[in-house]
Amino acid sequence: MASYILLERLKVENANALAGMTYGFPALTSFLGFTHALSRKFSAEFGNAFTGCAIFCHDYELNAYQDYYIKFIQNRCPPSTLKGKSADAKSPAPIIEEAKMDMTISVLLQCDKSLSTNLDNIKNYILRLKQWIYSSRLAGGSIHHINDIKLLGDDIKKLKKYILPSFVLLDASHYLQEHEQYYLNHHIDKNTFDRWTDFFAFKYQAIQNHNDDSDEHNEVLWQRIIPPNKKGWIVPLMLGFKGISPLYPPEQVENLRDHRYPFRFVEAIHGLGEWKSSHRIDDIQSLIWRYDCRDEWYLCRQKPQIQQPLFDVNQIFNDDEEDLQF
Repeated sequence: MASYILLERLKVENANALAGMTYGFPALTSFLGFTHALSRKFSAEFGNAFTGCAIFCHDYELNAYQDYYIKFIQNRCPPSTLKGKSADAKSPAPIIEEAKMDMTISVLLQCDKSLSTNLDNIKNYILRLKQWIYSSRLAGGSIHHINDIKLLGDDIKKLKKYILPSFVLLDASHYLQEHEQYYLNHHIDKNTFDRWTDFFAFKYQAIQNHNDDSDEHNEVLWQRIIPPNKKGWIVPLMLGFKGISPLYPPEQVENLRDHRYPFRFVEAIHGLGEWKSSHRIDDIQSLIWRYDCRDEWYLCRQKPQIQQPLFDVNQIFNDDEEDLQF
């Protein structure tokens, strides 16, 4: 029984490569937002909604040059749309520093109930999904190619047949919790930010080499700090947002982009992610990223701590203003 839809090898151009303080891959919220947009259209037409997605990366290329960690390829955008002979119309567009990337990814959508196996219905699923995908943006980038769309069940071997070779993005925040517990147990004073950067920053520390002959000639050696998790491709990851203000009705806040929805100031929440080769996965359920919304937290998790969210995301983004709750 098919309950997953695989969007195989989407080619995305100029996707946003910045997410909070991280650089190199779009934010998780971009993928869940893309899934949510497709879900609303799919649910309205076929009665099935998407509850989450798994992310597989086949290839990527950052739009950068030389020292690619810090130097983005900059564009003059947006192009001038002014017409006439005025000085403003002739002036060049401003240079806006943006981190962009091209990528080839596969997205596995999880459905809330089984899909029809009727051939005509399957053709309709694929036809409509392709129309919606080509008219959508993913992380601000343009989707210009999709290899195919497959309907899958829980068979992991069949999934690997379509996604290999690739790397799947996993939540590795439990490594950070274990690392923090180690420091607490050994009474080592180190702030949370330093403990977080231990996993991916290139760090050295000074070690004093004691000489028994004379204390005056003790030398200091610089020693590389080994990351706590020696195995795996661990990366910093933005997991969502945390509200830092009350939820305001739209009429109480000036200069909102959209006055249909309530407003709240937020800060980005960061954790750890792991890119694992797809041939090592053995369970589809553990790959699915979902919303975990409760109180002031808006997170993307693979294993939500709270099974019953405080509010339904679909309700928050409902177009009907009467459904909004304050």
